[in-house]
Amino acid sequence: MARNENAVTSDEPKPNYRGWKSMPFGMKLLRRWELLAGTSSNLLIYFITVFNMKSITATTLVNVFNGIASVATLLGAFLTDTYFGRYKTLGYASVSSYLGMLLLTLTATISNLHPPL
Repeated sequence: MARNENAVTSDEPKPNYRGWKSMPFGMKLLRRWELLAGTSSNLLIYFITVFNMKSITATTLVNVFNGIASVATLLGAFLTDTYFGRYKTLGYASVSSYLGMLLLTLTATISNLHPPL
């Protein structure tokens, strides 16, 4: 067999997608698992028992929450690619998620934040 004289060899290293570069994917995967496994069902029970919502209203609200969480992924991808970059977007999303969970925890623990019966 003859050697192909036109073959181009590249000395560039192949990208290695491990470690910090794969962290955003892992974070998103864990967030999705948290949302589907625990938050949705607990949020539904929380709305029914603490906020005295009807079952259908609470279910609708949880479905809207899940829909917004799914669309926020697309919005985050757009903002990441267009404006902020990977790590700034991950930082902003983590802070906003933390503040949302903190607000939810405060409404659960402080009885003055509960709606009247």
